[in-house]
Amino acid sequence: MKTFKTLVLLLTIIIVSASASKAQFNNGESGGSFTLNFIGAMPLGEFAESDFANVPTYAVPFVSASPLLFDKGNASMGAGLGFKVDYRFDFGMSVYIGADVLWNQLNKDMRSQYDNKKKTKPNYINFPIMLGLGYQCYFGNVFGLYANAGAGLGLLYLTPEGWSDEMIDFRLSTAFSWQAGGGILLGEHISIGAHYHFLGNHTVEVKEPSVTNLMSMLPSRKMNMSILSLKLGIIF
Repeated sequence: MKTFKTLVLLLTIIIVSASASKAQFNNGESGGSFTLNFIGAMPLGEFAESDFANVPTYAVPFVSASPLLFDKGNASMGAGLGFKVDYRFDFGMSVYIGADVLWNQLNKDMRSQYDNKKKTKPNYINFPIMLGLGYQCYFGNVFGLYANAGAGLGLLYLTPEGWSDEMIDFRLSTAFSWQAGGGILLGEHISIGAHYHFLGNHTVEVKEPSVTNLMSMLPSRKMNMSILSLKLGIIF
């Protein structure tokens, strides 16, 4: 929450400063652009924390690491790739649609638990799809600032876990998602920014429970997911 408040304050300062300095910069020409983003995905809050939920009594003899038992996300630093298509008006505002593919693996301690049991580790793959508004301002032709915010649909694909003869597949989860962030523009073709993404309050649920695999019979659970994404954009 503290990180989110800091980002909101930063965005407010950028936009207010830009609005108060119209004589010192130009807003650029109107028109469309396509941005390819290379992303570093740092988990935040519950998604990054390590813990287990309460384990049902019947499952105790069979317990091993599983997202079905996580009380927190146990996620570590990840990476991603995304795109943004926007249309900028001559007064600096823009509308955009964008999508990212974000990959996070489990943290080191949790991966060790899987390795000790020779068990296939799951990975978190998030697909946030956003529609939003942005603002850009340029100080001459070399340097500029941008800020944007959007909301949309977040999809979570949790890759299968287990052993070769007892693999567990998870259902695709969908949830409301949003993001806000900002950064700098270097010339017409480079952007560097930081964005807070609330990826969604997702449901971790087994796709096909089986009585022959008691781990797959564990009940579904909710998991809040959020990240700080560090983006290097190539603008076309």
